[in-house]
Amino acid sequence: MTVYTASRIVNAPQDTMFDLVADVERYPEFLPMWRSARITAQEENEYTTEQEIGFGFICERFHTRTVLIRPTQIEVTSTDGLFRNFFIRWDFEPRVKGSRIAIALSWSVRSRVLQSAIDLVLPETAGTMINAFEQRASDLSVKP
Repeated sequence: MTVYTASRIVNAPQDTMFDLVADVERYPEFLPMWRSARITAQEENEYTTEQEIGFGFICERFHTRTVLIRPTQIEVTSTDGLFRNFFIRWDFEPRVKGSRIAIALSWSVRSRVLQSAIDLVLPETAGTMINAFEQRASDLSVKP
């Protein structure tokens, strides 16, 4: 299993970045590949979602479970039949000016054709996701 990672110091507070990543239903507004995201069940520090991602001619719908460990970590997993393995982990650390955000992600699917497409885009997806959240914080005029 290959895990792709990226991290960056951003000019937004730790709590703000945590909240942006936790707000999954807003992903389609700014996150590349996300076409829809809907929370289907929610408890205090956990929720399940139905999401749809797409790139090119490929479009897939799947379910996830998200665990929130405020304000330091978010873990997203899926036992959906589409995946052999699905894991995303976000880490958030405060800094003097802003915060450090890091992502680790690994997706493997049962379809060889779909896996070939994922293998092409996943290596740059970690960095692209951080870029999108950093831009989202900036767009919302968030200051540390």
